Amino acid sequence: MRTKLYKIIVLILISSLLNKIVVSCKEKNSELKMIRGEQVEISPDLKPDQEFLKAIQPYKNALQSKINEALCYNPRVLSRNEAELESSLGNFYADVCFKSADSIFFKSSGRHIDFALFNYGGIRTEIQKGTVTVKDIFKLMPFENKLVVVRLSGAKVTELFDYLVKKEQAHPVSGLQLVLDNGKLSSIRIQGKAFETDKSYWVLTHDYLQHGGDNMSFFTEPLELVSTDYKVRDALIDHLRIQDTLRGFLDNRFIKIN
Repeated sequence: MRTKLYKIIVLILISSLLNKIVVSCKEKNSELKMIRGEQVEISPDLKPDQEFLKAIQPYKNALQSKINEALCYNPRVLSRNEAELESSLGNFYADVCFKSADSIFFKSSGRHIDFALFNYGGIRTEIQKGTVTVKDIFKLMPFENKLVVVRLSGAKVTELFDYLVKKEQAHPVSGLQLVLDNGKLSSIRIQGKAFETDKSYWVLTHDYLQHGGDNMSFFTEPLELVSTDYKVRDALIDHLRIQDTLRGFLDNRFIKIN
């Protein structure tokens, strides 16, 4: 029965691609005899398929309604290039993800996340002054990355800090206070407490970075790994839906003094 159902589903999918669907209640063994294809040259002279456009118009209207949904107001342009080692946009991004994931993580484990780290390159655009829409957040974070929490040893967290020193970029962080002095971190505080190399820490990031993206290899072999199954983009959208104003600011969480 499963094999027959599988064949039916495959035939329906293939038929739908060919714009031809045949449905029958008769028990009959059917086989695909032929697939015809046509090469279509993409050029300025190519005319839209009006029948196809008509068919997708209801879906297009529904999607535009969702993507243009107004979320809140942004009083000023937010950019990842605002300062050398932090930005209002990066701080907003990291803090929202931290708050959202920490609530999920605490409910499932009874623990709290210690800090969060994301990548500078993951912020793809600015957020302009004015009404913020769902489309703006899709442009900011177009990827399907999901939030994950990893428990890292003190040695791996040390590698993480070495990475930040080497890169000297405004990677979005939350829960950290870092001071860079002459190429070295002179102060590392996690949730207001001094970093201890013999402790392990729960760190929030997303699945792309946890798999070593942007050369963040310290994330790839955690002591424990917990997936929230919550997309970064959804966390940002859900947060802004219940705000009247987007709050982004610098707070010296990562500064350079020499």
